[in-house]
Amino acid sequence: MDLIWSAVTGPRPLDPWDRALLEALHPATDLVTLDELAVRTKIPPTLLEVVVREGFLKPVSSVPEPLFDPGDVEPIKAGLSLVEAGLPLGELLDLARKMDAAMQPVVDQAIDLFVRFIRDSVEANAGSDEEAARRLVEAFSAMLPATGRIVDHHFRSLVLEGARQRLEQ
Repeated sequence: MDLIWSAVTGPRPLDPWDRALLEALHPATDLVTLDELAVRTKIPPTLLEVVVREGFLKPVSSVPEPLFDPGDVEPIKAGLSLVEAGLPLGELLDLARKMDAAMQPVVDQAIDLFVRFIRDSVEANAGSDEEAARRLVEAFSAMLPATGRIVDHHFRSLVLEGARQRLEQ
């Protein structure tokens, strides 16, 4: 229904609890420029620009210039360590493209589940907009790291099992 509504009227205005959740997703403080990210990662800005163009590094905000989450530093350094270990950058980017394509439907489903079972329930049962906003931010703040741990663990398990099977052949 939201898609139909958006097509007819344009994007719907954010409810107060959705606005609070959106602000919690990317707080305006502590964001860094691409040049600052380059200094922190010790990777030339031109290489980071390639990663941004490929869509694997996404700015949190584009006003007045692209700004990035400082949490991007460690994954970027991890990627660099793979390249330094001998993995060609092109192969790493290809793997990232495949991972992105495979994960996007799962991400969409996870967001749908959050909306249907958490957001809609909070909206229906909260006594006020402030309570709804607080409960949504708390739920998302707890669920995102838990989801990350599950995905990380499962990916590691799959890689280890695949490597074990290949070594046994």
